[in-house]
Amino acid sequence: MPPSSPRGRFLWRGSALVLGMLLIWWFLLLNPLLYLLKGSVQFLGTVFLGGGGPESSFQVSESPAGDWSLRVPLEVQIPASPRNPAPAMAHSVDFDIARADATAFTFSLPVFWAIVLAAPGLRRNLRPLVVGTAVIAVIEVALLFLFVEISAHNVAAQATQSQNAAAGWLRHFGEYMSVSVIPYAAPFLVALTLHGELKALVFGWTGEKDEPAESRLKQESKKRR
Repeated sequence: MPPSSPRGRFLWRGSALVLGMLLIWWFLLLNPLLYLLKGSVQFLGTVFLGGGGPESSFQVSESPAGDWSLRVPLEVQIPASPRNPAPAMAHSVDFDIARADATAFTFSLPVFWAIVLAAPGLRRNLRPLVVGTAVIAVIEVALLFLFVEISAHNVAAQATQSQNAAAGWLRHFGEYMSVSVIPYAAPFLVALTLHGELKALVFGWTGEKDEPAESRLKQESKKRR
């Protein structure tokens, strides 16, 4: 039997909706979302990173297994090695992103939908649902683009055998936040920011002003009579 308190009902509905939305996401929405995500990253990479030619332009391609192969324009000075006696200059770096890593950047949307739809008042949820979906989509694309940039610099650091500890720590921290923290916290933060009634329900903020003392005294006197 569902709980009678508003918070209990929200948690009960939210749990059921999260489960349902994740099933819909996994079986129906994952491939379209990955396709849109790849296209968005390709667009951003072309606009902001560009490149001088086919060998140094931003490119995203997909393997038959669903993994992504990326080419990111980046000037890299490759030191001499036994295989390459003379130093060389590379104008881009190539690396792969596993499908599972890219999938993590689509997880926020179904969780956000479940949170907002679990809040009381279906009609009042429409505006936060639409606006929040756009905000979450922008966040996910931006995080994936940041992850691509960090990965490219990691590859470049390995190729140049760079040992800058501070830069390495910043890249590691940025990767941790963009992959393991923000995508999972964003649905809750965006929902609470856009949905006033949900915030009141979760934190117990009713938004009602305190009654004047005179009004309270009148009510108490009526109860005594």
